[in-house]
Amino acid sequence: MNMDQEGILEHKQLSEPTVTSSIFPIQKNNKPIMRTEAIETRLADVRNSGMNLSRIAIESKVPKDDLEAWIAGKRSTETTRALSSWFADIDEEIEKLNGDFFMSPLAEQFINAFERAREPKGSDGTRGVAMIYGASGTGKSATGKWASRMDDNVVYVQADGERRTWTGLLTGVAESMRYGGLPAVGEKLREFILRKIEPGGLFIFDHAQLISEGVMTQLMVFPDEHQIALAFIGNTKGYKSFKNAKLAHISSRVRGSIVFVEIPGEGDIDSLMEARRVGGRKEREFCLMIGMQDGGLRYLDNAIFEARKIAHASGAQKLDLKLLKLGAANAGCWGS
Repeated sequence: MNMDQEGILEHKQLSEPTVTSSIFPIQKNNKPIMRTEAIETRLADVRNSGMNLSRIAIESKVPKDDLEAWIAGKRSTETTRALSSWFADIDEEIEKLNGDFFMSPLAEQFINAFERAREPKGSDGTRGVAMIYGASGTGKSATGKWASRMDDNVVYVQADGERRTWTGLLTGVAESMRYGGLPAVGEKLREFILRKIEPGGLFIFDHAQLISEGVMTQLMVFPDEHQIALAFIGNTKGYKSFKNAKLAHISSRVRGSIVFVEIPGEGDIDSLMEARRVGGRKEREFCLMIGMQDGGLRYLDNAIFEARKIAHASGAQKLDLKLLKLGAANAGCWGS
């Protein structure tokens, strides 16, 4: 099982039977064809987001004339089926990108900080800096990785013993960019990155406590000159070091985009239980005990995963308190 070093585990859920219906006509991907009203709404959404008709026609494999006719009200079955299949493929891709990530109240705070940093500041369009520091196992890393999966203009890089210099971090950015390719002969890393990332993009640097003040200062060139926001994710020690250093040139760019996490709250535990389909009053009490501590969301997610494996092996239909305790014991966060 692949474990994140910091953040919530993103693992495969055990498969469950799916139910299909014969009430609606089925398309090639075995999903019902969408209602025309639903397709109409989805088309309006993607067009409002900036996607033009030519791109929609190419991606959906619908001739542009047929697409325009469908929008005008002449809705052939072939075009309806093709558009429905296209949206179904998009939804399936988003589902895969989401993985086991769930939107907890803490994750919402992290994402809001990212988005505030990405907003243009002043007439020159400079961007800001998000600072997310604090307790481990609260989903900081998982949220950063999810954001990078969902948006090609967001890049997540984890600093380590070797990857914490200017060159090391930019190499990490270049390697992590989706559809990045390789720099041209003689092209500098910075030039290559700027050719691929649009203004309003975001670079997320995890384990930021390993990045020196000097390198942080160098990285300020991206929000100041290239309209690309930065986000630093780190532990409690890193936050204290940053505050003690009184780095005004960085602090002035944070502008409300700072989140300090102590321990997960009840809302975060409830979100995780709902996402993992765990319920019950006694079960919630136990989950709160496991989850509301440093590293708690990661511990609880591990415990639920282990409990689900036991349930699968024993044929149990739902997770109860006994299974959760057994799972927590197997995960090493509860006495056997």
